[in-house]
Amino acid sequence: MRSPRAAFSSIFDNPVLVGTVTILVVIVAVYISYVAENGIPFIPTYNLNVQVADGGELNKNVDVRIGGARVGQVLKITPEPADAQYGHPFAQVELAISRNLEPLPADTTYQVRLSSVLGGQYIELFPGHRRPGVGSIPDGGTLRIATNPALNHNIPYVDISQAFDVFGPKTRAGLRAVTQAFGDAFAGRGAQLNDATVATAQLLPPLQRVLDTLAAPETRLGTFLQGLAATTGALAPEAATLTDLLAKGATTARALDTPALGQTLAQLPPTETVGAAVLSRATPILAQLAAITRALRPAARDLPIAASRLNEFLSAAPPTLRLLAPVSHRLEATLAAARTLAGDPATTEAFQVLGVNDLGTAGASAFIGLGAILNTVSSAQFSCNVVGLWLRNFASALSEGNTASNWLRADTIIDPAELIQSASGTPSADLHINPSPIEGGGQCQAGNEVYSGTQSFSYSGRTSATVDNTAPPAGVYQLGVKAGLVP
Repeated sequence: MRSPRAAFSSIFDNPVLVGTVTILVVIVAVYISYVAENGIPFIPTYNLNVQVADGGELNKNVDVRIGGARVGQVLKITPEPADAQYGHPFAQVELAISRNLEPLPADTTYQVRLSSVLGGQYIELFPGHRRPGVGSIPDGGTLRIATNPALNHNIPYVDISQAFDVFGPKTRAGLRAVTQAFGDAFAGRGAQLNDATVATAQLLPPLQRVLDTLAAPETRLGTFLQGLAATTGALAPEAATLTDLLAKGATTARALDTPALGQTLAQLPPTETVGAAVLSRATPILAQLAAITRALRPAARDLPIAASRLNEFLSAAPPTLRLLAPVSHRLEATLAAARTLAGDPATTEAFQVLGVNDLGTAGASAFIGLGAILNTVSSAQFSCNVVGLWLRNFASALSEGNTASNWLRADTIIDPAELIQSASGTPSADLHINPSPIEGGGQCQAGNEVYSGTQSFSYSGRTSATVDNTAPPAGVYQLGVKAGLVP
């Protein structure tokens, strides 16, 4: 009977069996190598999904790390359409990580990071804190990307391609120009560079002390920067207004940068001295002015009443002032006639004959006044015969009487609304009064006014130019035509 070792050795001596076992081992190795990219078979994993804005640099099977150590790999990258939480298309990445990390806290975050400067990316997980009330991420759970910070688990990053995009054609041209300028600036200045290096070395210790002071907690530099950021944030909406203010301030500063301003400032001290002297001398005057002001105080109390009455007078004055227009025209005609009379040579001869005695002066004045009166009333007399009509009417008023003499008849029309002033101070609604009727070649108002039934002062509308026929004395009309008083 053979020993067990001899029996075992005889098994490997069989070439068919050894070949079969070798083929099986190779098949298993090839299978494991083929499926290992999706995780080693039969080894359980903790699966998570993360959402990234751009998965262009991520590849299948790249690392998933925590603290720089590999804890899993990327199994699948799937494009997804925009959703309500993010609002843009994104990529959903399926992760397979070590089972012993399950479960991760719900406030876990992640970031896509560069593997090297040559490109390639991996996913870095930042486990959250296991606080009471904070849940965990189950197997197959998802860490989302969202615009709402409360729902967002993704930490933004700057891709190397984005960084390189800064160096566009214009930027590269600018960098070349700057490099060339620096080369020209440093050429032949080695000694100055050495001196600058030594000076910088001497500056560093004091600068370090300044930085230590700024970094000290009692300096509260962080609080200052936060306040500065809040201030600049509050001023940002008013940037245009502040810019305009600074521009106008610069204009004002340029306007003030003149020799006259310096001369003005130089004259201020002597001006102040003179002003102090003047004010000291003006003290008695100011005291008297204060006394006058105190004395006027009782009158000031009556000023509102006087102003109110003056306002009432000015409000009631326009109707009266409107009556001054026709009077002013007649006065103008009177003054023109007086001027014509004064320029007449016969008037001068008359004054020379009268001399400067009181009788001559009185006679000349009466003659001039009578001439002006006659010149003024001539048009009314020759056109409307007011004197003849008045004498006729006055004579008819004396038609009754007794043996002693005739009586003057008069009939009074009494209207209480016209005789008694109303409480409001306004005349009667049907009052007609024409104290200065128009008498001339165009119309004769006296006795011919039309009653309209409404209130009317002075001119009441155009009236007739026809009056009773009366014959002037012989030769009077011809004298009026010759004098130019009758048209």
